[in-house]
Amino acid sequence: MKISTAGAWIITLLCFVSGILWPLGLIGICVSLYITVKNLTSRQSSKEDEELERQREIERKEIDMVRKSNEILLHLIQDEHREEGDR
Repeated sequence: MKISTAGAWIITLLCFVSGILWPLGLIGICVSLYITVKNLTSRQSSKEDEELERQREIERKEIDMVRKSNEILLHLIQDEHREEGDR
């Protein structure tokens, strides 16, 4: 069973409020902090992964544009040499 960050904090607060279960509340704080930090770092990591993928896609498009440009230039040069050879 996976517990949400908010759920962990609510359970922790309920343990403290009850008075009798405050030792469980201390454990709950540790668990809640762990879940919170884990969620925050995973969000940042996924944002960095998305940005890296975006940059890679831009680089691929630039490489394709350069490749197409080079092919066009090569064909133009070949056509020019054929015209010179025909003269």
